[in-house]
Amino acid sequence: MTSKEELISQLTGLFKTLGQNVMHYQQEPWRKLDVPLAQLKSLMIIHIKGSINVRDLALELGVTPGNVTSIVDRLVGQGLVKRSEGQEDRRIVLLQLTDKGRETINKIHETGDNHMKRFLEKMDTEDLIALLRGMSAFLAAMKQDWEESGKNKCDITGHADISSLKAHIHHHHLMNLS
Repeated sequence: MTSKEELISQLTGLFKTLGQNVMHYQQEPWRKLDVPLAQLKSLMIIHIKGSINVRDLALELGVTPGNVTSIVDRLVGQGLVKRSEGQEDRRIVLLQLTDKGRETINKIHETGDNHMKRFLEKMDTEDLIALLRGMSAFLAAMKQDWEESGKNKCDITGHADISSLKAHIHHHHLMNLS
């Protein structure tokens, strides 16, 4: 019988391999973009948050607000992000995706979803059920950990299907690149 520690080690290796393979397929739409990694990370964060101010984006990226300003300037220049005044405090500048920015993110996700569907179609129903059960349990453990650690920055309750789950895991993998 395999120990829990051995299973965790094997799964950690599989997640690493999965992340590398997903990145391989996700690069297809990225290569068509004229967006460096720091800008792509910013675009993804703005997408997930819906709107965010420069200071909070800097915190998410682990850089200074000054660094974020130049990144945002380039994204605005490309028509991917727009700035708007905060409703409660007009001194706060909120960042949101433009239609072009949302289309860009959607193309990245759509390409990944198409690859994911192609892979999943090669699996039999029994394996799909086991994968869905395992990934659901993994997300529940992730949610529990976030709640216990007070780091519940992301709502994972809405990730009931595999393509949404894939996008969520992909986002976290992207945030760990640099």
